[in-house]
Amino acid sequence: MMLRFPVARPRLPTADAILPYLRQIDENQYYSNFGPLAGAVEARLAERYGIDAACVTTVSNATAGLTAALQAEARARKRNVNDGAAYCLLPAWTFVATLHAVLAAGLEPYLLDVDEDSWSLTPQAVENALSRIPGEPVAVVPVSPFGRPYDMASWDDFSRRTGLAVVMDSAAAFDKGDVGLSPAVFSLHATKVLAAGEGGFAVSTDVDLINEIRKCINFGFFGDRVAQSRAINGKMSEYHAAVTLAALDAWPQTRRIFDDIAAAYREGFAADNRIRLLPGTGDDYASSTIMITREDPLPPGFDEALAARGVGTRRWWGGGIAKQVAYRRFSSDLLPVTDWLAQRCIGLPCYPGLERDEILEIAAIVGDTLRGR
Repeated sequence: MMLRFPVARPRLPTADAILPYLRQIDENQYYSNFGPLAGAVEARLAERYGIDAACVTTVSNATAGLTAALQAEARARKRNVNDGAAYCLLPAWTFVATLHAVLAAGLEPYLLDVDEDSWSLTPQAVENALSRIPGEPVAVVPVSPFGRPYDMASWDDFSRRTGLAVVMDSAAAFDKGDVGLSPAVFSLHATKVLAAGEGGFAVSTDVDLINEIRKCINFGFFGDRVAQSRAINGKMSEYHAAVTLAALDAWPQTRRIFDDIAAAYREGFAADNRIRLLPGTGDDYASSTIMITREDPLPPGFDEALAARGVGTRRWWGGGIAKQVAYRRFSSDLLPVTDWLAQRCIGLPCYPGLERDEILEIAAIVGDTLRGR
């Protein structure tokens, strides 16, 4: 079905914007393996976050970055995958890639419920859950839901108190992602606010940890051709670095576009107290995803009814990780908030080029469809 308003229509930098960087690749004849353009991306990101360039490493995608960060943190805590089951705690309310990374790092997932207001884990809730873990917990992967800001200082403090590694899944949090000792991993996927098609980066004020992550995404190599540790190939190519640099050039304009989209949705739903956006969207942070919820579960057939009227939707995280067919076997706490969100949360169209009048029309269609069901 051709939708008038698809849920997403990514817009990456134009060929003309990328071309100067592609010409640098031709001149350099350097295509991967931490090339000069990847280095330029790291330098610009370091400037943005107010840290040294040695505190940033590019990666091929955020899943690879999370995997490498977990591997590096496990080694720093003298853990080896051959030591037996070691648990990594993560929210059930997240995209399945978070769990893929935990498994790829050789850890055993344990799913926790999220806070009702923030849709994310809190340090106190995780600390309270530690006594219920049926094995040795070694790491936690909090998630920034759809780019919502988080307090890395509180997670660093949690890590110091408990001795557990913290790796922040900041995939959608480019705009307001926090930086601390614990590594945070960001995505540059085509669906994100800063988009390079594929790619990502990891940041931490611990330079030694960033070096370990670089080792983990480079076959275990660091300064020579000898594999020093378990590793993957997760480096950013120079071509993705070229697109990232062009995206960084356009970031101020891109951010205004997503701010304007969020403002139009707030306007469109202002008179409907049944519907609310994920708190802070467009105020505290820019997001490439518009998520709405309401107190009552969304009615059966709601998605299909909107599609019939030309409005695309997506249950971005489905019913949560515990409902994914491949992962029902993993241990978890009770998940009432995750289940609540899964029944009430849906993504609406959000992409550059979506005009205010179109957004107001979408909001009216959503409200009208709810009234009719």
